[in-house]
Amino acid sequence: MKKIGTKLWIGMMVLVVCMLLLLWLFQVVFLEKFYMSMQINKLESRSEQIVSNLMKQEGDLSKVQVMNMRDELEAFVYTYNTSVQIIDATGEIVFQMDYNNEQPFSGMNRRQNTQILNNTLNGKKDRSLFKHPRFDIDYLTLGVPIMSMDTSQVQGALLIMTTMAPVSDTAGIIKHQLIYITAILLLVAFGIAYMISYHLSQPIMKINRAAQEIAQGNWDIHMNKMGEDEIGQLAETIKNMAVSLKKTDKLRKELIGNISHELRTPLSLIRGYAETIRDISGKEQEKREGHLEIIIDESERLGRLIDDILNLSQLEVDGIKLKQEPIDIKVLFDSIKNRFMDLAQKKAINLEVILGDAQVGFGDYKRIEQVMINLVGNAFNHTPSNGHIFIKTNQIKNYINIEVINEGVEIREEDLEHIWDRYYKVNRVTDENSIGSGLGLAIVKNILHAHKVDFGVESHKGGTTVFWFQLNRGDSSIKK
Repeated sequence: MKKIGTKLWIGMMVLVVCMLLLLWLFQVVFLEKFYMSMQINKLESRSEQIVSNLMKQEGDLSKVQVMNMRDELEAFVYTYNTSVQIIDATGEIVFQMDYNNEQPFSGMNRRQNTQILNNTLNGKKDRSLFKHPRFDIDYLTLGVPIMSMDTSQVQGALLIMTTMAPVSDTAGIIKHQLIYITAILLLVAFGIAYMISYHLSQPIMKINRAAQEIAQGNWDIHMNKMGEDEIGQLAETIKNMAVSLKKTDKLRKELIGNISHELRTPLSLIRGYAETIRDISGKEQEKREGHLEIIIDESERLGRLIDDILNLSQLEVDGIKLKQEPIDIKVLFDSIKNRFMDLAQKKAINLEVILGDAQVGFGDYKRIEQVMINLVGNAFNHTPSNGHIFIKTNQIKNYINIEVINEGVEIREEDLEHIWDRYYKVNRVTDENSIGSGLGLAIVKNILHAHKVDFGVESHKGGTTVFWFQLNRGDSSIKK
């Protein structure tokens, strides 16, 4: 299996070779035909312009008329290295000029020149290529008829002869030059292709090795910054993914450990007291009922833990689908107070509801009720006997502010940053009859995030802690 660097190098070298082949094809193989075609078209165009100027002269074609254009004819001869003859309708030479004074019209291929002349005097434009009989040089003969402006009769012919030797000479020079250019380009392309393939393949190989390490569970990967292009962005994404996976793996391990610990305690108590009832207190009603009460409490605690785990998993994986509706704050607070009244009496804690001006909020009633249950339950876990818990509400602009206040132990500043994390626990006042699972505040955070409202916690000296959140204000009409 070829490496990506090799594939890139081969691809770029193939591209360079194809370009060189095209260069050779057009500069060597087709150059002579292309150059010759251009030269012929240029000579034809210029000769037709000369004939047009001759036709504009008054009277029949004569030496006097031609001499009026001598400067133009000389410029044409010496610019294009040609020999020129102007012949009248009777076949007499009116004008002749040779760029090298050799008189090629009389010295080469008389028969072919005569045929071109005859065709031209018959009103047809004609041309012919032939070789020099001694020097193997290509010559072009071109004939253009000179017509009368009035009668459209042939008055004469313009014959042009030029050598095509510069074309072959130029092609030979270019061919030798291309040999050196090809060698240099291949060497340069080899080096550039290698550098490009190396610099492109090395980051990809590093990213591949990093991905392999991540697949093996090694999250601590080290990759230097690889630029701002797509490869650099991919490397940064891989690094961020590794950090995220490391955090997720840590949370997974903590979750398993915390769940194991949380499950072990109630299960151990249930098993212990069940064995005690079986072996010792089964026949003593008072002890048996006490032990059965503990078993029931721990079973309920175990059930709440499992419910919280399921709720948090559903909130984090599936998201929260809210059913937004007006919420009667008084009805909500009465429901919470009734739910916790027995626990308040059992723990000798004063639970007080203070209802302000705000009466109607807006949100998902079931979810907000779950938030209140978790916050008040958390307050009971951190409030000592004969302490106070307050549930308050007041209006702030377009929001209803709800607070759960408890008396207990001051929460340290470093704990406040992590208090919403799942299974992050602050020391409780007592573990007796506690109703928390370590997931309640994490569930609160997810629900309030879904409502897109502000929330927070404040802990003051003396042990007063305030959990607060806001609700959008609702209509005065309540949905029953």
